[in-house]
Amino acid sequence: MNLKQIQFVIHIANTRSFSRAAELSFVTQPTLSNAVSQLEDELGGRLFKRTTRRVELTSFGEYMLPRFEEILQSKEELLAAAKHFHNPAHQMLRIGFSPLVDMKRLNLALSEFRQQHPDIKVFFKECFIDELDQRLQKNQIDIQVVPEAAISAQHQHDSFYQDKLFYLPSSPELKKQERLAIKLADLPDTPLIMTGGGCGLNRSLEQLFSTQRIAFSQYQGQAMSYQVIEDWTSLGIGAGILPEAKLSSGNGSARPIFIDRNTPAVFSYHWVWHEENNMPEHLIAFIETIRNMDEIPQEALA
Repeated sequence: MNLKQIQFVIHIANTRSFSRAAELSFVTQPTLSNAVSQLEDELGGRLFKRTTRRVELTSFGEYMLPRFEEILQSKEELLAAAKHFHNPAHQMLRIGFSPLVDMKRLNLALSEFRQQHPDIKVFFKECFIDELDQRLQKNQIDIQVVPEAAISAQHQHDSFYQDKLFYLPSSPELKKQERLAIKLADLPDTPLIMTGGGCGLNRSLEQLFSTQRIAFSQYQGQAMSYQVIEDWTSLGIGAGILPEAKLSSGNGSARPIFIDRNTPAVFSYHWVWHEENNMPEHLIAFIETIRNMDEIPQEALA
């Protein structure tokens, strides 16, 4: 396995085209195809499915893509760290976040800070919750963005945004659907499909139901991604709950969840950092920025 192979995969995933990916990679299409085939053999699974009209990621490809992106991101972070060592004036802001976080909202939130501090290089790092805490403790990231249920008591934090929750009924339930919205207490007893737990979805749902003193049952299997949760609900395997930012655009069956008539069910997300006496000035400036940050208007997220 080498970085070129990983770059090829990411170009294909972004363009949905082997020929276009080859152009972007400055190689011939046979060279690219052979390299990807060798990588698939090494990993033990197909990353793409090809038809005469389109190229799509397989479920294995969907699962592996974030890990490929993390490898390339680590390379950039490594180069930047070396540059910072040789030139301390080169400053970095390293932000780690859970896969449950709305990346579009996060990127928009940073736009003003980037304009005010163009000399500071911002790095994103998507990690599972436990890894984020380890990275923060080891000073491998400067700040986290995580759901409220994942905040460690030893860290400082400030609220960022809230994301409304939607119920994904299982396929048989769709025939019984009579209203658009649904109260948390009125959810059917269909088992909820969860993930492996690292992203914070399971922990956040458990906290939500516990706070409202409502019991729920969990499907025994675990989904690899939020898209798999949607797929499984459409097959009638179980039901699901996802924040709005993680719903696919074509999902017409999702129903907004409310605690009561006027209170939508939400996940709250926070900025989290480890406060130290020798905190660098650019991180202090960023924390001051997020503490005074205005809420991002909904139209900006459309």
